[in-house]
Amino acid sequence: MQPEILNKTLEDVKTDIAVNLKNIRKSHNIAQEKLALDAGVDRTFVSKIERGIGNPSLEVLLRLANRLGVSIADLLAAN
Repeated sequence: MQPEILNKTLEDVKTDIAVNLKNIRKSHNIAQEKLALDAGVDRTFVSKIERGIGNPSLEVLLRLANRLGVSIADLLAAN
């Protein structure tokens, strides 16, 4: 296991996901609404995830990662 993730709190992980999802989405020039539609989730939920207040399930993370062409690990990477 990587040392930087050993002592993370849920809030830390949600922040990492928020930053990574937003950066990856923007680098692909995809609007929140388009990403949400393609991934089969509500746009407001994508917004909540990107603000660090949404708690996505593993299924939702997988859908978002697949749509963005990245791994779930890319969404969880430490910031």
